[in-house]
Amino acid sequence: MARGETVSAIITYTANPAIDVWAQCDTVVATEKTRVTDVRYDAGGGGINVARVLVALGAQALPVYLAGGATGPLFETLLKRTISQSEPISIAGDTRLSEVIYERSTGRELRFVAEGPVITAQEATRIGDHIRLTLGQAGKGDWFVASGSLPRGLPARHYLDLGELAHAKGLLFALDCSGEALRACCREGRIDLLKLSKSELGEITHHPLTDRASVETAALELVATGRIARVLVSLGPNGALLADQTGLTFAPAIPIAVKSTVGAGDSFLGGFLYGLAQGASPAQALATAIKAGSAACLNPGTQLVDREQFEQLG
Repeated sequence: MARGETVSAIITYTANPAIDVWAQCDTVVATEKTRVTDVRYDAGGGGINVARVLVALGAQALPVYLAGGATGPLFETLLKRTISQSEPISIAGDTRLSEVIYERSTGRELRFVAEGPVITAQEATRIGDHIRLTLGQAGKGDWFVASGSLPRGLPARHYLDLGELAHAKGLLFALDCSGEALRACCREGRIDLLKLSKSELGEITHHPLTDRASVETAALELVATGRIARVLVSLGPNGALLADQTGLTFAPAIPIAVKSTVGAGDSFLGGFLYGLAQGASPAQALATAIKAGSAACLNPGTQLVDREQFEQLG
């Protein structure tokens, strides 16, 4: 993107992207060679997946991500298969690989997720400068979406700082992360859209979430802090709910034959943002999010959302 050019897209940020490798086998046997078939490689990671879903559904998305080392060029090649415009930020460390093996005999998905590169202090400064420039070229009211884990070397408040920067530039800030980065943002930050799983909601509210009523109470508690405008909670096969100042909206799950849940949460968030981008109400966007998450589950591994399947879900 040229300096001075306006960004007219939902900007996603992935600090720790991954080359997602998916394959299947009959049975995994310890210490023996396991022959796998149907190997597939995809550019993945939280914000990358969100951007892939948005583009697949027809929206504009600009993924910003860190990439480097021997695997960085491969990641960029894979991403170009699905998204024509992106902004890599070069780092020295290798972009990580994550592997998912589907075991046909049991129906299990075995997931192996690497921790990723180490970011130096100099790189962290350059990353912040790059994102500041990109956000400065975005339109007022556009979305900046920070999604996924943080690589080693970036502080827990990294997303918190970027959220403050996004608001200073007039953008809306959406967050999907976990651990200390999530806790830091919820303690101090201002978040326009916070996407959580049930377990993440329980982690930051310290509530035992035993039923839907307890989930609703915890989500409304976050909204009541005044720092989080909307809380989007994925409940997997039990549907999803949205909490904001107007109250609660629940959407049931769509009955489907699940082939894989890899990337379903990212697709769910992408679907919600797509709905809002199309002018849908928050309740309508929640239904769109359910459709997108379900569409991702119809495909094995890391294929995510197919537009035709998405539309066939109603």
